[in-house]
Amino acid sequence: MRNPNSQTHALEIFSSHLMPARPDAIPVLQLGEVDCGFVIWWRADKLGEGVEAQLYASINAHLGYVDQLIASGYSQVVLTGAVPPTIQDGQDWGEIANMRREVTTSIAERTELTHRYNALLKNGAQNRNCPFVDITPALLDPATGVLADHYRSDDPNDHHLHSARAGKLWAEALNRIEASAAT
Repeated sequence: MRNPNSQTHALEIFSSHLMPARPDAIPVLQLGEVDCGFVIWWRADKLGEGVEAQLYASINAHLGYVDQLIASGYSQVVLTGAVPPTIQDGQDWGEIANMRREVTTSIAERTELTHRYNALLKNGAQNRNCPFVDITPALLDPATGVLADHYRSDDPNDHHLHSARAGKLWAEALNRIEASAAT
């Protein structure tokens, strides 16, 4: 929502499809690794504000959008945790990694910020009676505490999670929400 390099204008596109509220839809808001792995750090550096200030500004923007969706008439909005960073320390390939080269924070620090971000999102979801899904614990390598190689894309130039392996975790987590709503 606050990506300075957004090429897609995704927020405007999503909003045009989500509002006014559609009675047959339940929005699921998925943040990418870019939110904690790049934007907060980049804005803190470029704007001269601390990471902490950017963390809360990002959370407030995200939860503010959730509030807009609820106010527009959605009875339920599902929030998901941001996924852990995928770009490893010193990685030097592709346009995305090159754009993020300006952020020199280690993957361990970026992962720790993701944990903090997700805890704040979970709290925000609970305060709004919204379901919250976070698959981060399943994605991490217990030995390193960062994203397990198993969940990285097989394409070394792709900074996204492995779609089938991570997709299975997302499907299971989202299905648990549906199952608990039915009971």
